[in-house]
Amino acid sequence: MWAQQLVRPREFVEVATTRPDADDLVDGEVLLRLRAGAICGSDLPVFNGLLTLKQRDEPGVENPPGSPMHEVVGEVIATRDPRHAVGDQVVGWGSRLNALSELTISLGDALNSFDPRLSPERAVMLQPLACVLHAVEQIPGVAGARAAVLGQGPMGLLFNHALRSAGARSVIGVDRLDRRDLGARMGADDVAHLHTSRWVGQLSDADRPEVVVEAIGHNVSTLDHALEAAERGGRIFYFGIPDDAYYPVNMQRLLRKNLSLMSGVTLQRRVMLEKASRYLAAHPDLVEAFVTHTFDVDQAQQGFELATAPTPQTAKITLKVAS
Repeated sequence: MWAQQLVRPREFVEVATTRPDADDLVDGEVLLRLRAGAICGSDLPVFNGLLTLKQRDEPGVENPPGSPMHEVVGEVIATRDPRHAVGDQVVGWGSRLNALSELTISLGDALNSFDPRLSPERAVMLQPLACVLHAVEQIPGVAGARAAVLGQGPMGLLFNHALRSAGARSVIGVDRLDRRDLGARMGADDVAHLHTSRWVGQLSDADRPEVVVEAIGHNVSTLDHALEAAERGGRIFYFGIPDDAYYPVNMQRLLRKNLSLMSGVTLQRRVMLEKASRYLAAHPDLVEAFVTHTFDVDQAQQGFELATAPTPQTAKITLKVAS
């Protein structure tokens, strides 16, 4: 079967690789034929050549064919999960993180059906939306709060929308890229076109947010900026993926400001995918605002290059497979 494989930093080639079949499945798994995928910010360090924490923890897990991609829409062609039948169209997690290939194996518990009126390259946005909705559910006191979202990439943009829908009194985005137009269309009252260090340095006490979402990840300093920005008694959700196992935390600030620091991965994935489907049905305009670029899967190289150097109008980048 075909797969895209990173052969060196920032360079994909199409390769022929071993084709999985039904005999490779264990209980609870399904075999998918790829219909569409999407590029996640957590894929980009791998694309750029970083040895990730997961790869450090699991020696030998380098860049197998199909890596990195985990946001996926596929057709079930074999199953050992009674909730999924052959022929089902599903969206969710490519749980082996190697879904940039003709076929991929995933956990059935990380997949769900979707509205067939959505094209695969649009339906794939349900996976990141499920992640954001789960995170927002974990944050207490969103309704009526001033909220700030550090980072206005695809996930940060979804946080704008989800926090607004959860009743936040105001939502401010922060990004080094000029996201004022796109951020506002996704629910922000304003977007500061600033590095987070400069933004927090000019905050007045009256403007400090009660809820801060760190949606940047991949560096240490932004967590401290979130702690510094937050109002006393504020809640910080660290959503961005760390590239380092250990982060220094200003415990004096955390203690003296009575802050709550939260983080975590998405649990109950099928439940959250169903919630994401209902959310999207209630906000249908979100699809066109969020999915801004789609490439054929054999143009994965171009898609990833755009993701690493987005324009102000670049939100979610998806990849489609010709039917």
